[in-house]
Amino acid sequence: MDPFAGLADYLLGRIKQGLWAQWLRFLFEMGFSAIVSFLFSCGLVLFAQGPTCVAVGSGMIFAACAMTYLFRREASRLTKGMIVVLPADEAAKELAANFQVIQKPEQEKK
Repeated sequence: MDPFAGLADYLLGRIKQGLWAQWLRFLFEMGFSAIVSFLFSCGLVLFAQGPTCVAVGSGMIFAACAMTYLFRREASRLTKGMIVVLPADEAAKELAANFQVIQKPEQEKK
């Protein structure tokens, strides 16, 4: 029997519930969404044999829209009270964009 198992379980539980763990999760969500959006739209334009600068530009626009969408959707205490300045064009593009939201369940089936 390990005498430190209870202490380790307690500390790991506190870390998982901590504020920095929530920030890491939020930043991972934003980074993953931005990268996937960028790669999809950039790859789509390049596959259609469009100019490289147009492909990169469209990827950047979609990545910015994805990150803005996630920031607006964040309802926890992480972003409460923050002020963010966005161009009006970005807000219009984000509202017109057709994003699909995928939410994984909290508990995985075993």
